Amino acid sequence: MNVTRIAVLGVALVAGAGAFLMMMNGNSNQPVQVVQPEREKTVRILVADRDFQRGERLTADAVRWEEWPEKAMSEAYITEAAGGDPAELEKAVARSSIVANEPIVEAKIVRAGSSGLLAAVLEPGMRAVTMRITPETGVSGFVLPGDRVDIYYSEANAANRTATDILFEDVRILAINTVYSENPESPVIEGANATVELSPEDAEFFINTRASRGQMSFALRSVFNDEAGAVKQRRDQSVKVIRYGRS
Repeated sequence: MNVTRIAVLGVALVAGAGAFLMMMNGNSNQPVQVVQPEREKTVRILVADRDFQRGERLTADAVRWEEWPEKAMSEAYITEAAGGDPAELEKAVARSSIVANEPIVEAKIVRAGSSGLLAAVLEPGMRAVTMRITPETGVSGFVLPGDRVDIYYSEANAANRTATDILFEDVRILAINTVYSENPESPVIEGANATVELSPEDAEFFINTRASRGQMSFALRSVFNDEAGAVKQRRDQSVKVIRYGRS
């Protein structure tokens, strides 16, 4: 390599180093720019402040306004911008279960003055019918709204012997007296009337049986599946129980 090329290469290296140092010194004097993240747009919507069971009444102090992402909004939500007022929910009733922090939507509540609560609680196509109960026929008040029961019918025959038939199995209790939901603080309801949910055909059979001379009684079912454990039969085999096979 000749001397000329070595000289040119040396000059280039010195010039590059000088340019690098000038660039570093220039950048150190410039202020650092901090990029602020764009704030997500939100809308204030009405949410439940605690859990509500089906049939439980809402109150204005049991709901609150909550900031909700605008991109996750639904037309069913009650918004503050649209003039929603928690006071309007006073005496409204939960049509279905509502969990804490869940947005309040019209499809899940029955407002005061609208259709009756029981009509909203009923499953589509079902009917509500009522019977009188006593501590003996109503499991001493331990049958609560939402429980499932079997309904038995007992009547004395001409020989003054009582025959017991099972009329319906796995029937949902809608209400005891005028109580529509289970209250954990009051696990017993001394009721005089029980309202149950039946199909139209079963409701007709229920009403006809209710008008007879016999007596209908509840047998409370476990919340667990019957198949979870073996059921022990303890009845006297001399007692005849007839199953109608209705459900």
